[in-house]
Amino acid sequence: SVPSANLKKHSNFPLRSSRIKIQHRLRDKRMIPVRQKWEKPFDFLFACAGYFVGLGNIWRFPYLCFENGGGAFLIPYLLSAAIMGIPFIILEISFGQSCQAGVMKAWEKIPLFKGVAFAGVVCVFHSNVFYIVILSWITKYMVSSFSSPLPWSVCGNSWNTENCVQLDMQQNLSLSQNTTAVSAAEQFWTNEVLGMSSGIHEIGNIRTDLLVNILLLWVGIYLATFKGIKWSSKVVYVTATLPILLILVVVVRGCTLDGAAQGIYFYLVPDLSKLANVGVWVSAATQVCYSTGIGLASLVLLGSYNKYHHNFFRDSIIIGVINSLSSFVSGFAVFSSLGFMAKQLNTTVQEVAASGPGLVFIAFPQSISLLPFPQVWSVIFFITLLLLGFDSQFVMVECSVNFFIDSSARIRSIRWHREIITAIICLCTSLIGVLMVSEGGIYFFEIYNNYAVAGWCIFLIGACEVVAITWVYGLDLHFEEFKNMIGSVKGRLWLTICLKYISPVLCLAITGYYFAGFRPLKIGNYLFPDWAQVVGHLLSLSSVIFIP
Repeated sequence: SVPSANLKKHSNFPLRSSRIKIQHRLRDKRMIPVRQKWEKPFDFLFACAGYFVGLGNIWRFPYLCFENGGGAFLIPYLLSAAIMGIPFIILEISFGQSCQAGVMKAWEKIPLFKGVAFAGVVCVFHSNVFYIVILSWITKYMVSSFSSPLPWSVCGNSWNTENCVQLDMQQNLSLSQNTTAVSAAEQFWTNEVLGMSSGIHEIGNIRTDLLVNILLLWVGIYLATFKGIKWSSKVVYVTATLPILLILVVVVRGCTLDGAAQGIYFYLVPDLSKLANVGVWVSAATQVCYSTGIGLASLVLLGSYNKYHHNFFRDSIIIGVINSLSSFVSGFAVFSSLGFMAKQLNTTVQEVAASGPGLVFIAFPQSISLLPFPQVWSVIFFITLLLLGFDSQFVMVECSVNFFIDSSARIRSIRWHREIITAIICLCTSLIGVLMVSEGGIYFFEIYNNYAVAGWCIFLIGACEVVAITWVYGLDLHFEEFKNMIGSVKGRLWLTICLKYISPVLCLAITGYYFAGFRPLKIGNYLFPDWAQVVGHLLSLSSVIFIP
C-alpha cells in the first residue's frame, strides 16, 4: 500500500512498470524470434516422407534384396524395421516434440550424453557434402536425356574407346561373349560423367559441367530453405509427392515389358539358405538405419517443430510404413526393366544387375535406352531421382542451420541471421564438394560414402542415443511425457522391449561386426592406399569422438 501523502508521487508507478515490461518483451521478441512451427499437421508428415524416401529406396534396397536372398531378404528387413526402425522413429520424434527445442537444447535434458547431438550434427554436415554430388550426377543424366539418341546407348562419341560395345535390340550382344568389351553405358558413366582417373593420387581437372550442376543445386536448395520450415514445407509438397507418382508410372510401364517377369522373379524368389548368413541380417539392419537416418538428429529436429499435442505416434507408424513400402515397390520398377534388358540381350539378370551407382547409372539407363521413346522415360526416371534427393537435402541443411541458431543467442540477435547462416553452410559444403567433381573425385566420394555416415559409426551413435534416453534419462519418465502430449502410451510393452533391450544390443553387435569383418576399401579392382583408409576412419571418428 502507498501512503496518501505519497499517492500522487507513486500514481504512475504501476503503469510505468507495465510499460517497461512490455518494452523488454518487445525487445526480446526482436532479438530472439519465436520458434517456427508446422502450420499444418500434414506439413510434418510430408517433410518426413520426403526425408525418408530418398535415393537409397530406389536403387540400394532392390539390389540388397536381389543379392541377399530375394524375397527371403524381406524377413530380416521387415523384422529390423519393426524392432529397430519404427521404435527409433517414435523415440526421436517424441523426444524432439517433448522438448519443443532444437537438437542441442533437447539434449540438455541429458547433459552427460550431449555429445550424441554433436555427433549427429557432424554426420549431417558430412551428408551435405557428398549427397549433393549424387544429385549433380543425376542432373547430368537428366540433361543428357533430351539428346537423340541417348548418349549412353551408342558408341562413336568422344569419350568412347575401341572396346565400346553398343547394346541394342538388333545386335543382341552380351558382354559375356567378349571379356574386353565395355558397354556404351559404362563408358558414358566412367569417361564422360566422372572422367575417372587412375587413382586417388591423380586428382586431375575439375569436371566443369558437374561443378555448374552443384552450384545450381545449392542455389536451389538455399532458396528453398533460407526462410526456414514455413518456406520449405510448401516446396516439399511437390518434391515428396511427385516422385511417388512417377515411380508408380515407371512400375506400371516396367511390369508390362517383355521379360519383366524374369526380372521380378529374380527380385522376389526366396532363397531361404541365405538367412543362415549373418551378413544378410546385418545388411537388412543397415538398410533400415540408412533409410531412416537413425542417430543423425534430423528426426529430433523435425519433431521439435510439431505442436506439443501433435499425434506423433500415428505419424511415426505411417512414415515407417511409407518408407518400407516405397523401397519394396521401387524394386518392381528396377528389376522389371532389368528383366526386359536381359531378354533383349539374350543374357541373364545377374549379368545386367550391378550394385551401388552401377545400378542407377549404368544398368537402369541402359535398359531405358531399349524402350520405345527412351528420352521420355529417361527424363521421368532422373527427375524422380532428383526430387527424391532434393527434399532429403532440405532436412539435412535445416538441421545444420538449426544447430548454429539454437546454440547462440548472439547469432539469433543478428538481423537476417537465418539467411546468413544458411548461405555460409551452403557455401562451405559446396567448396568441399568441389573436390568430388574432379577426375579423381569418385575416390574421395567413396571414402565419404563408406566411412563418414555409414558403417560402425552410425550404429555406435544410435546405441548411445537409445541408451541415453531409455536408461539414463529414463524410458518411464519419457512415457509420462507421451501421456502429456497424446494422452496415452500405445504399444508400451513393444516399445520397452525394443528400445531398452533389443535396439541397443543390436546396434552394438553390428558395430562389433563391422570391426571384426573389416576389409580395405576397394572400387572394382582398385585398392585404396593406406593413407586413404586412415582418412576414412578419421571421418568416422570425427563424429563419434564428441560422445566421450
